[in-house]
Amino acid sequence: MTVRSPRHRKTMRSQRGYSALIATIIMVLIVVFLYFNVYLFALDRNKDFQDVTSRSQQLDADRLSEKVEILEASLTTGGGDSIIITCTLVNSGSVPTQIVRLYLQDNSFPTPIVGTTGLQSGNIVLPPGVTKSQTFGVILPGASSADQFALRLVTSRANIVTTIIN
Repeated sequence: MTVRSPRHRKTMRSQRGYSALIATIIMVLIVVFLYFNVYLFALDRNKDFQDVTSRSQQLDADRLSEKVEILEASLTTGGGDSIIITCTLVNSGSVPTQIVRLYLQDNSFPTPIVGTTGLQSGNIVLPPGVTKSQTFGVILPGASSADQFALRLVTSRANIVTTIIN
């Protein structure tokens, strides 16, 4: 018969507590791992939000610094319902400007008639500080060159430049 010391007997009895300790350590590691993943996800979403915010602020700054003027505008009839507009455009802003749409409104009728033309294919780009003479063609039924017209040019940044043609 072997004689065991009281210290050895105490160690043998407490072996059941190791599984709870190991389970607790594993659970803490899992929680830390999940927290780390959630933290990285939130950090990535915050970075995306900051990128979108800075791009939006840059677009707003570009839109506000876009300044286009129409110096002179004349109008002739091109036969039928066609109207030809010749105007001088000046970009006095600090960013290049692209004209993407033209609206011509005949104000001589009780209900104004509006003609529109998309200009994306014409690729009218005005660099900063440039003056450019441009000709546009619009179909406007029933209009004559003696009528009063409102000319509106829309830029790619959604600014509108307006003038009246008599």
